[in-house]
Amino acid sequence: MKMLLALSALTLAGAAFAAPAPHLSAAGSTPADIVAARKAGMMLAAASAGGLRATLSGDSVKGAAFAARGLAAWGRAIPGLFPASTKGFIGSRAKPDIWSARDDFEAKAAALATAADKLAAAAQADDKAAATAAAAEIGGACKACHDTYQAPPPPRPAT
Repeated sequence: MKMLLALSALTLAGAAFAAPAPHLSAAGSTPADIVAARKAGMMLAAASAGGLRATLSGDSVKGAAFAARGLAAWGRAIPGLFPASTKGFIGSRAKPDIWSARDDFEAKAAALATAADKLAAAAQADDKAAATAAAAEIGGACKACHDTYQAPPPPRPAT
């Protein structure tokens, strides 16, 4: 049940920022709101990926379709959550290259959406081999973007 709620929130968050809506848009939000939304979305995406691994280890992979569609929506929403107003925002690990290499950044986000769409289709067809391959593509897409555009976490203070 917790996974279903998390996936629903991810899908709704992605849809809210991906589709123009006069009552809710990233343009009307503060940089702090946008950074908080993208951090929450990234955490939900990681939780979805963990849930997908568990689902893909079972006999049927049909249950992965919903989470995959949520990750695809998230991939399409990511660029909109990195407006120029959030560049250099304290508490964000986004590297400045996101804004100077925007086409590459958007291509990496699109690669996530494409891989997740493949997973959704494979899951719907209950094709475990194709779903597993698409899940590996999702992991690769996340890694490629984070390796390029995410600064490492700050060191933890010694206790």
